Amino acid sequence: MIQIESICKDYTRGRNVVHALHPTSMNFNGGEFIAIVGPSGSGKSTLLSMIGGMLSPTSGRVVVNGQSLYEINVKQRSRLRNEQIGFLFQSFNLISYLNAIENVQLPMTVYGTDRANQQNQAKHLLERFGLGERLDHKPSELSAGQQQRVAMARTLAMGPNLILADEPTGNLDPESRDLILRTLHELCEEGRTIILVTHDMTVSASAHRVFHIDDGYASEDTQNKSRDAA
Repeated sequence: MIQIESICKDYTRGRNVVHALHPTSMNFNGGEFIAIVGPSGSGKSTLLSMIGGMLSPTSGRVVVNGQSLYEINVKQRSRLRNEQIGFLFQSFNLISYLNAIENVQLPMTVYGTDRANQQNQAKHLLERFGLGERLDHKPSELSAGQQQRVAMARTLAMGPNLILADEPTGNLDPESRDLILRTLHELCEEGRTIILVTHDMTVSASAHRVFHIDDGYASEDTQNKSRDAA
């Protein structure tokens, strides 16, 4: 379960205080697909970064499976992120000089997983996404859709319970977009929580719950909840 308790983020620019995100509270259960939508600069990525333990809130708490992310030390928070939270980005963030299987192995290498197990797990994940013949290919040798599938495989390497995705379908063709979206829903069915920032109304329409952020203020789309209930 994810509990977001009155988190907000302020920045100081000269003598001015900029409210990037006003106090926001949300609760998410395992197996929920959450979409966060809103215009550029509205605070969506700020919220996602705080949920993921990458950006300390000015005030408030983020509790992931009973642990308050910003009330534990940096080492503990890093370990929790590696074990329980997966990240997926629009820009893929693959290491250019590593091939596909090495990119997927990277989180396991950081964690110290046995090398043979790393390779087996990475190969299995890449095969799941139809990349069994691309294990030795570097990012520059892959299409955008294939790169995002490698990134998805890397996200799943540590078996996270929570997946945070920031515009993961933004650079993809429709076929690749549908594959990534279908996979995210399959992960929900396995009990994982997905929180996804998107501008794509097709993507947000498939979510269980939708939150709108505008000028740092967040509100839930109750019409979307009503449709789900129907």
